[in-house]
Amino acid sequence: MSEFIIGARGHDFGRQTPEALFSAIGQAGFRCTQLAFPKAIEGVKSYADVTPSLVEAARAASKASNVGIAVDGTYVELSYADEEKRKAEVAKVLSQIPVAKALGAGCMGSETTNMAKQPGISQKEAQEALLRSLGEILPACEEQGVLFAVECVYYHAMNTPEAVKMVLDTMASPNLRVICDFANYVGPENASVDAQRRLWDKVGSWYGDKIVAVHFKGQNFQPDGTLYSTSLEDSCVDYAGGFEMLRQMPQASLPVLREEAVPARAASDIAFMKQFVY
Repeated sequence: MSEFIIGARGHDFGRQTPEALFSAIGQAGFRCTQLAFPKAIEGVKSYADVTPSLVEAARAASKASNVGIAVDGTYVELSYADEEKRKAEVAKVLSQIPVAKALGAGCMGSETTNMAKQPGISQKEAQEALLRSLGEILPACEEQGVLFAVECVYYHAMNTPEAVKMVLDTMASPNLRVICDFANYVGPENASVDAQRRLWDKVGSWYGDKIVAVHFKGQNFQPDGTLYSTSLEDSCVDYAGGFEMLRQMPQASLPVLREEAVPARAASDIAFMKQFVY
């Protein structure tokens, strides 16, 4: 690993025009972003509103501000067991593959689906739905030369390093990648540093070379195990161990994106991140 590039999630800066958004991100000291049009660009209510002229404006704003588009964020529910709902979510992704290509984004990216959104659906059923979705998305990505990355989240369909490995092995696509958010692997039962190091060992040895972007946020747990968001300084996440693992990976560079960013705290957040991202 030769370089980590510190960035921030676009919609943490509010809804703006592409020009204003990229300018604000760059002026805050970030060098790349995760852009989700419906969340970050004013006037965009759905993916149908993402016009070619808007895509070109975002591409030009990225170039002018020297803020790269590391991830074209597609916030979709890929693990719906209901076939009609699942296919509607897949259609959103398919519509955005040409957008990601035009932007020159490092990848497209999505989480899977919060299990709480599907009461009565088992983890296995949700993961099978995820595989069906990826089976429809990845051929189009391969054809158009776009990478698609999925993110492991503790309470989602794809929720453990074992689940990520299963998805990667099953799909066996050269265009499937992983977004790594260390916080999202950690539950109350594995929040100790030793337990987290065991997680990072699995991530690194099983699919570390497939990681295409990193998310960076703070979290901790109440005594009863309830998850809550924190500043980076108050987080229980073992960033040191996680980045030690990433530095062993072969990627020439990786974007590291601050999530839940507060623009006014950008300087202190960047200073904190630089303890690990060097």
